[in-house]
Amino acid sequence: MLLLKRGGKGEGETMETWQRQFHQKMEWEKPNDTWSLTMEDNLSPRNPERQWHLYQQRKAFARFQCSCCTRCWPSAQVLILFHMHLDQSQRQGQVKMRVCGQKCKKCHGAKFEMPTFSQENIKRILDNLVLKIREKCYRESIANRDLADSIVEEDVEGPHDTARCEACALGICYLSTYGFVIPASLAAASQSGQLAWRGADTESDWKLLCYVLPVVVALLIFAVLFSGK
Repeated sequence: MLLLKRGGKGEGETMETWQRQFHQKMEWEKPNDTWSLTMEDNLSPRNPERQWHLYQQRKAFARFQCSCCTRCWPSAQVLILFHMHLDQSQRQGQVKMRVCGQKCKKCHGAKFEMPTFSQENIKRILDNLVLKIREKCYRESIANRDLADSIVEEDVEGPHDTARCEACALGICYLSTYGFVIPASLAAASQSGQLAWRGADTESDWKLLCYVLPVVVALLIFAVLFSGK
């Protein structure tokens, strides 16, 4: 299990694991280009710099531990932001990464804690990142079905706690953005991705919303008509 820390002594060691795996994957996919991966705590949640591309890895599974009371909890709603850019003239690419934290519900004045990811989920997150780099920076055709689901490694109970979710505070958590606050265990149960969004970017969000809203409205109308009989 690998813990990401903000400004902590162990940050270099844990980030080094992500960087090493990322470099290996990019060297295999794009051996003629050099890519780097860095952590940036204040990365903009919506507006990347000019000629940069945004990718949001949603519904990643991880575990958290409170630095005050040592309470632990799992989450299947972890969001990771990536900004990516390829300088074609220099054959150099950059990825900036920000992991959204969660607060302990037991401690007053708790801070956002950084999650711990398993090796397998790190691999899947980075595999998805590489696919999105190929799509956005190299203009390759990539289907969303090619993206890997995060492995939900233990049961996650209770509704999504929007008050203690950093992604919700930033206004980028899809559960709060679209008003869907559902039991995390229900979302986690969909390993095939039918109920869960595996990875998303801002270009595809509105397309999905256009499909979802008519279905929700139709179900509500049907429920009202049926209850009146």
